[in-house]
Amino acid sequence: MVLEISATATFGRLKMWPISSFKKKTLAALLAISLAVSVLLFLALQSYMNWQKNAEDSIYAMSWEGFGPERGLYNFTVVTAMLDIGRGNWSEQSRPYNTYLLYMQRMLRLDVNMVVFVEPKGKPFIEWMRRGREKRTHIAVTTIKDLPYYRYKDRMAEIMNSPEYKKDNELVAKKLCESFVPEYDILQLSKLYLINRTITENPFQTKFFIWLDGGYGHGEDIYPKNRLWFPKNLFEFADRATFLERTPGVKNLEEKQKILHKLSVNAMPGGFFAGGSKILSALYALQVQLVEEWMSSGIVDDDQTAYMLLYYKNPTMFRLVPADWFDVFKLFNSETS
Repeated sequence: MVLEISATATFGRLKMWPISSFKKKTLAALLAISLAVSVLLFLALQSYMNWQKNAEDSIYAMSWEGFGPERGLYNFTVVTAMLDIGRGNWSEQSRPYNTYLLYMQRMLRLDVNMVVFVEPKGKPFIEWMRRGREKRTHIAVTTIKDLPYYRYKDRMAEIMNSPEYKKDNELVAKKLCESFVPEYDILQLSKLYLINRTITENPFQTKFFIWLDGGYGHGEDIYPKNRLWFPKNLFEFADRATFLERTPGVKNLEEKQKILHKLSVNAMPGGFFAGGSKILSALYALQVQLVEEWMSSGIVDDDQTAYMLLYYKNPTMFRLVPADWFDVFKLFNSETS
């Protein structure tokens, strides 16, 4: 009973002397400062971790001694690119060009035929990483302005700034780069162009081609430890374009295809795809038509949406394999040739 009376009395006293307005403002200011300091510390830590990762990757690249005797399988061609779209200067989703080059080093160690489309400033790095495989490497110096879809840059910007495009657009709401940077979409959509150009020139005289993003893996060592890639479950499907399929699945989004360019979905990633020369060239021709339709209809998006729409129109041209972003070497690599 005494405790109850004391507690009640104490509570009563607290009500008699409430926190002053000045103290409330002071407390709020302290909380705001504390939050700001926490955010700054987090950003500083993140910046340090990024710097540390880049430093480690730089050392890893510079310590590369080059390839030894040929041990790989050379009846296919890997196509990739590393072009600068100014991402290092973005306010959102920013990554410097050099960071992407360091990401790329792990792929460049693959003992395969490789065609690399790269900026002039990136060429020395490619040459360094491909030492010992000069005869298995074709470097095509290219910039974003050299890509055929670059002619749509102004039209894409016009679409992105239009009220109709912005209305109910998840990409705009999330400030995703494919909704406000034309160069990003141009580069992503150009993967089929680059692989078709490789098929036409065919420097290694192969019949099977694989696209891998230059930054595939985002710096993680997901590649074969011995740097040998003996593809399995690919060559026998040369008459179809093999793509990865992520949850929720491409077919489950078919009813939304008319608004797909406004949805934030990643069901059919474009970091990897593969196929024979005929199917990939045919797919590129269809994509050219699709992009032309987009420009006249006020639609713009990246390659993932384009692949999905092409699939809905021509499902027999595709082979979709359930997977996640970076599962290529888990699914399509054999230990021996």
